[in-house]
Amino acid sequence: MNISPRDQLVFSAVMSLYCDGHGVPVASSKLVKQTGMAVCSATVRNAMARLEKAGLLYSPHTSAGRVPTEDGFKFWFEQFFDLGELGQYWQPEQSQLVEFAHTLSQKYKVCCCVGLPQVSSQTVFRVEILDFDADTWLVLLIDRSGQSNNICINKPEQNSDQLRYQFATWLNTVFSQQSLMEGLHRMRAMANTAPAQCKVLLAQWTRVLAQQLGSDNSIVVGERHLYNQLELTKELQIGVNLLHWIEDRLAFKNGVSVLLPHDLPYSEFKDCIVLSVPYFANLEYQSRFCIIAPRITAIESLITEFSAIGEIGVETRKSIPIITAIVRIGEVSHV
Repeated sequence: MNISPRDQLVFSAVMSLYCDGHGVPVASSKLVKQTGMAVCSATVRNAMARLEKAGLLYSPHTSAGRVPTEDGFKFWFEQFFDLGELGQYWQPEQSQLVEFAHTLSQKYKVCCCVGLPQVSSQTVFRVEILDFDADTWLVLLIDRSGQSNNICINKPEQNSDQLRYQFATWLNTVFSQQSLMEGLHRMRAMANTAPAQCKVLLAQWTRVLAQQLGSDNSIVVGERHLYNQLELTKELQIGVNLLHWIEDRLAFKNGVSVLLPHDLPYSEFKDCIVLSVPYFANLEYQSRFCIIAPRITAIESLITEFSAIGEIGVETRKSIPIITAIVRIGEVSHV
């Protein structure tokens, strides 16, 4: 889009004044007064008229000043911010994720939806099965560092130590050097090779493992801010389902990404934008940190917050695989 430097300056000023947490239409006189631009109001009005003709601004009603269109927001993010370079390969601890979500929510009155670190990406080194009590076996899925996920499963009707050893051997074949999620897929695919006495309960055991290891988990912080600012009464679908949808839309995109109202899946979000950044652990993709905010939020300040989060070395960056792991379906804790 061919816009003169002066018109770009006026446009940037309109965006900054509108996205300040209040969302009041920007009049030419207000812009000149608050920015100290060395031009008269008439010059600014002419620039605004050109920007309106270009589809970047519009006037909600006569003499109301201008507000940005959705195309205006898109142009602003594309031309005035280098979002892809912010928050590159962020590797926070879980406590940092939660603390960051609370800080931004309280400071800017926005909603944060965060996928928690994902256990299903853990690679299994070996499997052990212990005789836990009269009714259950304890399955230990152990990674190379010795950390384990422990799951209790019902014993088969014809229980014996020999059968337990046979089933442990089979599970080691299934899970060896595989991620938990891949191991679950292999359990189903290799069911016919399991010990005969175990096949009756194999579907149940696989389901139990999937429920405890292969589901998704997220936290939602500050949801009430959206209800208050958007004056909504209908419950918003924020949590795992929204995170999955965002992950699909932004697959393989690093740094900060923006989703505008027409990109979002729910009509209730027609006045919102989403800022999203992926995070990593042990050089593997984990999930996304998302901010859902009204368009009038202090967006420039929010973007500045992302510019301050940690990075890892450039050389390491180049070798990091983008691995999407989906875990803990349907569990959402609202804070």
